[in-house]
Amino acid sequence: MRFPPSKAAAFLALALAACAPTMQSGTGGSSGGPGEPASVVPGDTRIAFAPLSGPPQKVADELALVVASDATSRNIRLTPFKEGGASYTLKGYLSAVEDGDGTLLVYVWDVLSPDLQRVHRISGKVEIDRRAEDSWQVVDRAALAGLSAHTLDKLTAWLSSG
Repeated sequence: MRFPPSKAAAFLALALAACAPTMQSGTGGSSGGPGEPASVVPGDTRIAFAPLSGPPQKVADELALVVASDATSRNIRLTPFKEGGASYTLKGYLSAVEDGDGTLLVYVWDVLSPDLQRVHRISGKVEIDRRAEDSWQVVDRAALAGLSAHTLDKLTAWLSSG
């Protein structure tokens, strides 16, 4: 079943919005630059997003909307986390930290099998040319769009690799 963009955004927003902000970080995993060739996700693959750890609720909600929109435009089928039945679940960890005169938005997504065992990891960082006393204050839609694009590029490349 395909969801219209508004429903996909709502489902992802609910999945990510269920989190309580806690600071966690992850290490290791895949990385790569934007502009990599788009891959095709197998048609029966359904992706769920587990509650996100790290950011304030406002950032988690905005990221949910960005990822849902990006996923829909890439024909990635989203399914609500709480309903089960996903082919894979992404569990995310985000941190925003000072870095010289700017801020780094660091992220790790564990890709989990249906039995919630980690089968892949996607990680990266987005450099933001501003900083603030609270690093989350400079995490804007452009930074979240970069995070989303990299995450979905890496996810689709991994899924299409068999």
